[in-house]
Amino acid sequence: MKSTTKGTTRSTAATGSPEAAEAPSGAAGRGGRGGPGSLRIRSAVLAAAIFVVLIGAWQGATAFHVVSPLILAPPADVFAALVRMVGDGSLWPHLAATAQETVAGFAIAVAAAIVIGSAFAFSPIVRTAVYPYILVSQTFPKVAIAPLIVAAFGYDLMPKIVLAALLAFFPVLTNTIAGLTEVSDDEVNLFRSLRASRWQELCYLRIPNALVFIFPALNSAAVLALIGAIVGEFVAARVGIGYAIQQFTTTGEVAGTYAMLVVLSLFGLALYGLLTLAERFVRRNR
Repeated sequence: MKSTTKGTTRSTAATGSPEAAEAPSGAAGRGGRGGPGSLRIRSAVLAAAIFVVLIGAWQGATAFHVVSPLILAPPADVFAALVRMVGDGSLWPHLAATAQETVAGFAIAVAAAIVIGSAFAFSPIVRTAVYPYILVSQTFPKVAIAPLIVAAFGYDLMPKIVLAALLAFFPVLTNTIAGLTEVSDDEVNLFRSLRASRWQELCYLRIPNALVFIFPALNSAAVLALIGAIVGEFVAARVGIGYAIQQFTTTGEVAGTYAMLVVLSLFGLALYGLLTLAERFVRRNR
């Protein structure tokens, strides 16, 4: 009996029971690298550390006069200027105008790109004939023709919306065409054998397949739309973040200029965050 018990004990220690095998694995999993939550925490800590280093370098460059205060304002002055603009309400009209121009131009560009991309997907002949003209139109420098667009559409929001749409249009179009045409022949034949209409084929086959191509392009398009709106405000505007930056630069208010750049950066991050949430929502509900 004793020898049997000892043999069983040695066998269990060598091979390991299921409970014994799972316990170290779970402990290692808990003490190891962790899952997605741990990855997010480490990423957040790293991002915060980079932010602190950048602010420290910025403060050091201004405190030790490495860079002239006429070029780089101290972080405290920038923060004070931002708080002042928020408090007196002078920030909100500029932010609202730029947001309207960016969102409207982005929406127009996305809608036009999806419509034209859908036409190209169903008609290779039209795509072959028209696409070179679209490509040529994208070679025109939008900054150079911005004064012409302002002269054509006036000094209100419309020329900035047009510039935003022109800059955001092409990346969405190219990715939409790629996504709508990268469909297997078997799937297309299945839909047509079921007598699905072109609209049903587009909505239930091609667009769902193209989402993986379209969403990455939307992030680039949002940034380009924002750049287009700012360029239009630099050329001719009465309100907007670009207009405010130009005014602060002209009057030598360096802290105000950097405060508006901070607002512009935060607005761009907000756009990126909204698009990321939209992508997750669509993927979850597909």
